[in-house]
Amino acid sequence: MQQLVDLFGFFSVVLRAGTLVFQSLVLGGIFFVLWTARSRPDLPQEDMERVHAISWRLLRISAIGLAVVQVLYLFVDSSVLMTTAEIPFRGVVGASFFVAGSIILGCATLAAIVAGNRKFARYALPVLAVVILAASLMTDHAVSRMENRLYLVTITAIHVTATGLWIGGLPFLMLSLFRARDLATRWYITERFSRSALFSVGALALSGLALSFSYIGSVQEILGTAYGVMVSAKALMLCALLVLGGVNFFLLQGGDKEDVMPRLRRLVEAEVGIGLTVILTAASLTSQPPAIDQPNDTVTPHQIAQRLKPVWPRLGYPDAVLAENAAAAQSTARGTTEDTAQPSTDQPAAPAYDIDGVALSWQRIASAAESESNHHWMGIVVLAMGLLALLARTGKAPWAEYWPLLLICIAMFIFIRADTESWPVGPQGFWACWLKPEVFQHRVAALVCIGFAFFELRIRREGHANGSMALVFPLMCALGGALLLTHSHPVINVKENLLVELNHVPLGLAAVFAGWARWLEIRLPTKDRGIPAWIWPVCFVLIGAGLLNYREA
Repeated sequence: MQQLVDLFGFFSVVLRAGTLVFQSLVLGGIFFVLWTARSRPDLPQEDMERVHAISWRLLRISAIGLAVVQVLYLFVDSSVLMTTAEIPFRGVVGASFFVAGSIILGCATLAAIVAGNRKFARYALPVLAVVILAASLMTDHAVSRMENRLYLVTITAIHVTATGLWIGGLPFLMLSLFRARDLATRWYITERFSRSALFSVGALALSGLALSFSYIGSVQEILGTAYGVMVSAKALMLCALLVLGGVNFFLLQGGDKEDVMPRLRRLVEAEVGIGLTVILTAASLTSQPPAIDQPNDTVTPHQIAQRLKPVWPRLGYPDAVLAENAAAAQSTARGTTEDTAQPSTDQPAAPAYDIDGVALSWQRIASAAESESNHHWMGIVVLAMGLLALLARTGKAPWAEYWPLLLICIAMFIFIRADTESWPVGPQGFWACWLKPEVFQHRVAALVCIGFAFFELRIRREGHANGSMALVFPLMCALGGALLLTHSHPVINVKENLLVELNHVPLGLAAVFAGWARWLEIRLPTKDRGIPAWIWPVCFVLIGAGLLNYREA
């Protein structure tokens, strides 16, 4: 059970993300099946029935998914609370999270059941949607506020509803466009969704601004707190969604329908991927206290500039020297002689301090040095990948197409050097190291790199640029970016944690944009692939540059 407690931070974000994703799908799906995909007499009824069938099926799957996530959420949170607080199960039942989770579980189960009877579902589903929304607000930041609670709850309800209607409805639109065979049916559904999405986008933007003003007290706290950084990341991805949505909106205003529809369908696919990543980022926000509640933990612009200013990459591993210095420091503390307590002269024993001016131990300095070296070496590899991909894009260097081979080097590097206390070079066994959240995420990232390399090399060797296997690269890349945006670290120092986030969040955003740009390059008609084909290699170059400037102290 102690292992469950150690993993709680990671699981809480994952389960919260699952809750928000399926909740948005349920809310967006209910609106889609009851209004957006409403039948019209002049359209082929057989075609509309195919749209209805796939939409109702996805709605049931979403409701079941929401119920399953709630069961896991209640189990994990209850188990951790019972273990840490040493209270019986009956003491957990009255907690807000347990009440809210139970309500959502019951409503999601009912939604999955009643969705099988479309006539009855038309009356029951809107009520269940309202109850699910109300229950989800019970554990939101807004409810815990002492001031302006009603205002914040109202704005949050608008924000969550708008997210569900727009982002939660996108997968239903995507599947409907796939299932519908008649162009008129596709155009009708897309136009109706576009009109509702226009209002949802406006409500989402305005409510988001209102919440930001309420939870972020000043401009400094936007980049000076982890909450502000995650809000900024969410805003940037929403801007990307607005660009894609704006292109779709203008495509609907004119042009040949036969020519427009293929482009519109592919842009919707990218919207779905980025939209789900936005929801994952929102889940990370729930694990962070609002910036306004951290007046003494805000990092100043000068401190940020000092940490992020460009420095020469650290490519050496001074582990042995630092270990010797650590042993010397410990000997000095025990009162040994000056001869045996002297640190190594190979490296100056200059003091090092954290962001608050507290002297760091030699163990902490060694750990930071090792981590920086790992990131800088990988930065060289990723930068080389991006430059080779750009070179291959010019068509003048066919050999540069084999840049995915460098991913295997990254995977091997992660397994061997990312966590030196774990298998295969450390004392911790193979299975034990997987139970540590940070090590687990590193190992998953290594597996993603191997899969990425395997599929992308096969695509480039066999030339199936338009096949389904070609989509593995962008999916792996987007998944890696989403994982980085939800990457958790033990919070020992709030300010230091923020500075780590300032390194990780830009890398995650660049990976997400690289993945979906590559997706559009593959999926769009040939004449429209030019811009995304250049975007993703540039994102890789930016990732490499960011890794080369990664610092922890």
